[in-house]
Amino acid sequence: MNIIEFKLGKITYHFTVSEQQQALLSLTDETRIDLTTWRGFSEALETSIIKAIPEALTPPSAQEIKHAQTIAHELNLLLPEDYTKRVIVCRQFIQQHLLDHQRLLSMFNNVKGKLLK
Repeated sequence: MNIIEFKLGKITYHFTVSEQQQALLSLTDETRIDLTTWRGFSEALETSIIKAIPEALTPPSAQEIKHAQTIAHELNLLLPEDYTKRVIVCRQFIQQHLLDHQRLLSMFNNVKGKLLK
């Protein structure tokens, strides 16, 4: 046995065992190992699952969500449905309103600068 393959949902994981690992495996007794006890396994598994999700369906980052919320608040806009669940929705909202938001910030900074003189 030199290949390990298992499925989780629609993801198939594949690993080729090295010759040294095969030699070690031949010396083992049948053992059950709980992968939740492996340090870092859960994070590596989550990372691999996220990479397998089509980009249009991935969740936006916390920074993208905060940016969309800031734009909506400062421009007095409603946020689109699913902006916290689908990166494409969040990014489209940001791109659609980014220029208006930058203009608002520019005007604010200009007025603030004149008031402070």
